[in-house]
Amino acid sequence: MREFWDKFLQIWRTFVRVFLNPPTWVKALTYLLAVLSSVGSLLILLINFTGTIWEIFAYVLFGVAALSLGYAVYLTIPLIPRIKKWVINKGESWNFTHSLMRNYSFRTIVFAFFSFLMSIAFGVLNGYKGIALQSIWFGALAAYYVFLALLRGGVLIHKRRRGENDELSNAKTYRNCGIILLVLNAALSSAIAQMIFDNQAFSYADWTIFAYAAYAFFKITMSIINLFRAKKQDDLIIMAIQNVNFIDAAVSILALQTALLHTFTTGDVDISLFNTLTGIAVSTVSISLAVLMTRKGYKQTKELKRNYQHEQTV
Repeated sequence: MREFWDKFLQIWRTFVRVFLNPPTWVKALTYLLAVLSSVGSLLILLINFTGTIWEIFAYVLFGVAALSLGYAVYLTIPLIPRIKKWVINKGESWNFTHSLMRNYSFRTIVFAFFSFLMSIAFGVLNGYKGIALQSIWFGALAAYYVFLALLRGGVLIHKRRRGENDELSNAKTYRNCGIILLVLNAALSSAIAQMIFDNQAFSYADWTIFAYAAYAFFKITMSIINLFRAKKQDDLIIMAIQNVNFIDAAVSILALQTALLHTFTTGDVDISLFNTLTGIAVSTVSISLAVLMTRKGYKQTKELKRNYQHEQTV
């Protein structure tokens, strides 16, 4: 009996040692099995096969997918430092990716360009819906995204032409961004009013609402972090971009709330009340930030002009 247990323990130790540090072929087989079982599971869910045999096969496949994915994650964790090092080395070898990783201002401008393209896309889409459906709601949203695109585009053009050295021009642009944000808030307030009084809402198909929820929370989190980072840069143009991104992220949270309320609540919940409170909060934040930007830009413009005139007289 003792020999049996000794043999069992020896086999178990060998299994644990191989399991914790398997050979290369086992790792490759695990990744392949994880991919195939995951794809098979998705196909079964999409096709919706019926019958006892298919149900048994589905449960077995789901179990294999869960185990293989879990083991694949375990095998990947030790590789993360090497993957990270390889990615960083590759990024450092190219000028664009090097600047993207090391230069916060450059990274902000690049992401702002993609946000500019997204604003144009949303503006065109909502404008088309507004015309096709004769909807004031979609028209107001189109106006909001068009103004947002113009604002981002104007800042990007200024940044490209002027750079970081023209402090007076940067201050004027920062002030003008605040003024345009006030105009932008008019379009936003119109959309919020339509949402409240006409019971309009953002809508997302099926499970995509959960993907949008993750995106909205990531967006608002990063915009808050970038607001504090931008202050350390002492660059009014970067601050203007991050302020606009923050307001856009706040609108995304409002959009998410309306979509969640209309999708998952019953008639017992006063949706209009929640939308009104959140809409007022977003509009208040947008107006306050716009006023602060206008005031700061005007103050710095006046101060820089005074200093310039003083230098000319001296």
